[in-house]
Amino acid sequence: MAFTPADFGYVLSVCALILMMPGPTNTLLFSSSLARGFGRALPLVAAELSAYLLAISCWGFLLLKLMQMRPWIAMLLKTLAALYIAWLSWKIWRFDHRFENTAPITARHVFIATLLNPKAFLFASFVIPGAAFGRWEIYLPAMATFMAALVPVSVCWCALGHLARDGSRRAPWLSAGMLLRGAALCLCFFSVSILYSAYVAS
Repeated sequence: MAFTPADFGYVLSVCALILMMPGPTNTLLFSSSLARGFGRALPLVAAELSAYLLAISCWGFLLLKLMQMRPWIAMLLKTLAALYIAWLSWKIWRFDHRFENTAPITARHVFIATLLNPKAFLFASFVIPGAAFGRWEIYLPAMATFMAALVPVSVCWCALGHLARDGSRRAPWLSAGMLLRGAALCLCFFSVSILYSAYVAS
């Protein structure tokens, strides 16, 4: 069994589609670029990539099997993710609209948010071939394909933040502070939806 061209096409397209969807990590990339500029946000993509690779590997190699015996582990992880994302929402909401006294979004923030991102579980359980977590000759090309999907999508989210930053300068009614508060509300929504899936929908 090998990682076929069909596997490559499927993993690349599905990963790109899921990664394009708004989520906690994308919101942080957008917000960082909006507040600090494209150049300062771009290094955060490396933190996102490393966290996704770690999270997907952990889900695939260990947690998927462990959760079959201990279902409460999934609920605990979802709760932690929701609480952390809620904290990030509060942090972005309180950004100084001039960005002069605002602490930047760091690689650590992006790493932890991505590590707790439910998308990682989705990739490990439904997108990456199950055989990848038992055979290195499948795991390595599968993760390389994931990387090929993630980097351009994440760069695009940084570019969107940069474009919004320029747009807010040209259109005073479209203030950067307003856009960041919108991003904070998006993060709050993601936090509530994760809690809902953990305690109500499950």
